[in-house]
Amino acid sequence: MSWQDRDYADDPRDRVGRPGGDWQGVRPTFDNPMSWSVPLARIFGIAVRVHIVFLIYIVIRLARSLTSPHTEEVAPLAFGLTALLLGCLFGMVLLHEFGHCFACRWTGGEAEEILMWPLGGLAFCRPVQDWRAHLITAVGGPAVNVIIFLILAPILGLLCASWAAAIPSPLRMDLPELADGRQPLWLLAIYFIHDLNLILLLFNLLPIFPLDGGRIAQAALWPRFGYVKSMRLAVYAGYIGAIGLFIFGAVFRQWMLVAIAAFGGITCWLTLKQLQWTESIMGTESDTYAASLWGDDEKEAGKPRKPGRAERRRARKAQGEAEEAAEVDRILSKIAEHGMDGLTGREKRLLKRVTDRKQQGGEGG
Repeated sequence: MSWQDRDYADDPRDRVGRPGGDWQGVRPTFDNPMSWSVPLARIFGIAVRVHIVFLIYIVIRLARSLTSPHTEEVAPLAFGLTALLLGCLFGMVLLHEFGHCFACRWTGGEAEEILMWPLGGLAFCRPVQDWRAHLITAVGGPAVNVIIFLILAPILGLLCASWAAAIPSPLRMDLPELADGRQPLWLLAIYFIHDLNLILLLFNLLPIFPLDGGRIAQAALWPRFGYVKSMRLAVYAGYIGAIGLFIFGAVFRQWMLVAIAAFGGITCWLTLKQLQWTESIMGTESDTYAASLWGDDEKEAGKPRKPGRAERRRARKAQGEAEEAAEVDRILSKIAEHGMDGLTGREKRLLKRVTDRKQQGGEGG
């Protein structure tokens, strides 16, 4: 579904100036239900974990396929087909998240963990602080779905001699026609993968933060408006998208969509609050560094002119302020999850120094 910036606070490679982004990933802890997961495998150096609630969801779906009444109104999949459908869903979501991870690594960033949970998947990525890297990382997941679609669409079109199979409706699966016992299991598996892949592609491109569509929009706006303003615009668009998805899910009784819409709305709210906290502490927006790199004083040829000594000094100062603001942003997010006791000594000293400077500046003014 989405990728997150990962909290490497205890990593010796951590340094000021590697912003935590909109919200953080954490290792499993008992007091954080979001992190309740079990390890599944390590693939290409990426740890894959499965959330406990996702495992419970799988058990419930399989149990319902055995116990639900088979009537004209309620016609659940048989146990075998339900297991096949869930397996295809798990595989497609996992491939989508690997797309984010590999794209992040290709741009020079870090990606070391994927969490599979009831609302999809979360790839914990750490792209470099550049709009291109963030854009490529966000596009990496949907790009995998596009490649799979381009491969499977003609195959299903030839096998089934039907455009309905090659380009299925994302709003429904024609299970009564497919699962009537006449089709081989491998053909059903291809159709399930193809249909779920299309649903994941279209769904993730919705402009709802933190879905890929919202992240792509934020990265595309970044060079023009700066990191903070582009994030704020993406959050506002996410509010509108979440409300629309919530209404759509409620009208058509798609409660999973309602849950995802609620999750997206809450994430947008938390992201906006985090931006406000950063600005209230630092007294400045944290996109100054991006503005110093991509200003308006470029030559017509498209190349930035060579800055003078004073400009380089201002750029270094702006970069230092941006790095410090980003670090405070990450520390505040960490406090929100773990409290002050979770901070390291270095983090406490940095927060105190910034707070003292902020207070002295207010008194002096």
